[in-house]
Amino acid sequence: MSCILHISGVKFDVDSFVVKSKVRPYKVFYKEEARLKTKPDGAKSTRSGLAIEVSKADMDDVKGQIKDAVRFLTRNRAKLQSIPKTNGIQHAILDFGIDQKIDGDEHLTESHLLPNKLLQLAGEFGLSIQLSFYAENMQTVLEGRSRERDLQITES
Repeated sequence: MSCILHISGVKFDVDSFVVKSKVRPYKVFYKEEARLKTKPDGAKSTRSGLAIEVSKADMDDVKGQIKDAVRFLTRNRAKLQSIPKTNGIQHAILDFGIDQKIDGDEHLTESHLLPNKLLQLAGEFGLSIQLSFYAENMQTVLEGRSRERDLQITES
């Protein structure tokens, strides 16, 4: 998943919002629940919220993500228009996940144009826009860190 709509707040009644707006989140979470289901005694969520998939375009297809986001916001106008009016929502963020191309060698700069239509729609629904850049080798790095932690645990 590359472009996600995150909606959350400390006093956000996520269940009521889902019923009233008829949005279909792929993830719902609640304040005071464990942030990770695999660690029920671990850190707790500080707010309630949901996540909705806006685009299935790859993280290296920013133009595709933007096109999908404009289409999603246009098609779901009736479902999303209540966001700015809903008590308890503190954050409503359209988050674009992007494979970072800057490598200091071949790619020295990177820019992505957010078209006026996207900005207008986001503004209409009170959405912030976030561009989240990920290292292209992120999966490899995370797997390496996980193996290192596993080794440290077995050595203890």
